[in-house]
Amino acid sequence: MRTILLIAKAAFLEALRPGFHAVLLLTGIALIAVSPVLSAFALGDENSLLIDISLSSMLAVGVFLGAFTAASSLGDEIRRRTIMVLLSKPIPRWSLVLGKYLGITLALSLAQISWMATLLLAIRHRTIHSRLQVDETPVLLLAFCGLTLSLFFAAWKHRRGHSFPANLSKSCSLLLGISAVIAISQNPAGDWISPLRILEPSVFAAMIMVHLTVLILAAVALTASTRLPTPATLAVTLGTLMSGVIAGSIGRDYPWVRMLPDLQRLWISDGLIRGGSVSPEALGWAVLWTALVISAILSLGVALFARRDVG
Repeated sequence: MRTILLIAKAAFLEALRPGFHAVLLLTGIALIAVSPVLSAFALGDENSLLIDISLSSMLAVGVFLGAFTAASSLGDEIRRRTIMVLLSKPIPRWSLVLGKYLGITLALSLAQISWMATLLLAIRHRTIHSRLQVDETPVLLLAFCGLTLSLFFAAWKHRRGHSFPANLSKSCSLLLGISAVIAISQNPAGDWISPLRILEPSVFAAMIMVHLTVLILAAVALTASTRLPTPATLAVTLGTLMSGVIAGSIGRDYPWVRMLPDLQRLWISDGLIRGGSVSPEALGWAVLWTALVISAILSLGVALFARRDVG
């Protein structure tokens, strides 16, 4: 267990260092931040469209971040032969795959916190119309300060020899998270209230389910990277996403459909637009189902990696 945790820690720190992590992190924040502008074009129910656009952005950017991170974490080490440094020690290959995935999960979760905080700020801000409302100014100020301080902190650490993307991800998750909590703890009149009065539990559940989808696809990418190069790994991940979304609509009559994870189970944005809700029991079953799917995918990855000649 200690070996797995050490591998997970190293994989987590390594996953935060590439430049694409900072690019995709800021891309996700930007796409969610403009959702109040885009939702203004809706013909009614603008807040629902705001949430739908933001959840779609979180899923799209999260898939690419998970695929690139998984491919670089294990696949690049196999191709550079640096994986032999670990395998030369008495470390089982299954523990290496599991440790790598846990580290990738932590890195993706850190980015997800930043995106969730940005979405909470967007929900509190509401749709942007022709003129700025008085109660929207503090939200914009909190978001601007959180992101600006994160960028300055990461740049300052970079000048001292530390990784810019790693410090940006950590500072964004902290400062944007604090900004979001402060923003949703105040009503439009400026009085302090419970955050639950603004944040709907179903919206929070939808954000969790989007993250669960990203974790499943990250497991697919890690499994594919044991045998395939980065472009092919990305193609397999995107293909799994597209096939998994339509698997439930096709039905289970075809044998190949049964092998795909029904990702439509985790996409509840359409239901939220129609006024639906998510019960705690449904969220619990979704987490359990995701854990089983990830276990099956990683088992396949362990089997493929066990037969891979890395010498």
